[in-house]
Amino acid sequence: MLTRLREWKERWLAHRLLSKFVFRGALCFDVGANIGDITDLFLKLGARVVAVEPQAENVSRMERRFSSRPHLTLVAKAIGAEDGSAELLVCNASDCSSLSAEFAATLSRSGRVPPTYKWDQRQTVDVTTLDALIARFGTPDFVKIDVEGYEAEVLKGLSHPLPAVSFEYTPERLQPTLDCIAHLVALGSYEFNFTVGREHRLVLSGWISATDIARELKNREFQRIIGPGGDVYARLAG
Repeated sequence: MLTRLREWKERWLAHRLLSKFVFRGALCFDVGANIGDITDLFLKLGARVVAVEPQAENVSRMERRFSSRPHLTLVAKAIGAEDGSAELLVCNASDCSSLSAEFAATLSRSGRVPPTYKWDQRQTVDVTTLDALIARFGTPDFVKIDVEGYEAEVLKGLSHPLPAVSFEYTPERLQPTLDCIAHLVALGSYEFNFTVGREHRLVLSGWISATDIARELKNREFQRIIGPGGDVYARLAG
């Protein structure tokens, strides 16, 4: 019962947070959709959703889960810096599968995941870009990126600013997050906030600059406290 209550609370908090960015009729990209939990929240908020997921098993689960949802398009690919193919490191916990070998190695060394987590399977997946998705589906109002350490490569495939973006950060490996921030501010005038763990609450009362968010994330005391990481949220100022 307690587990179900925690899950309900987490979904409620996530719904409330996403409602700050997603409105009825909005177009959302769910990059790294896994089995579609965030996709489901987008749909409940009345959005049209393009869910991008490279793992065949997860795509099959989403096809069954959302078979009657007309406002969802599934794209069975990964997102990266350019079109092509790549090797996916498949974890026995599917939400930790990654295109980044460095991410998998860092997470294993950190002790933050159980020692039973193994990236011992490989799967060749097709890769497309955010720019290609935009050319096909239109400019999204919100993009959520959760690709286990490959976020910077995803944003390299974006050449113009979007209204709002979120991307996961990992405290043990912050450079890709800093690269994401730098890429966004090169595209437009962005301001930032962040969440910690799975609490789905913006930590800061106001939005801050790229320099300030980088300082927050690099703070040693902050890294000691946060443990599991979280998500950076970016929006165009004004």
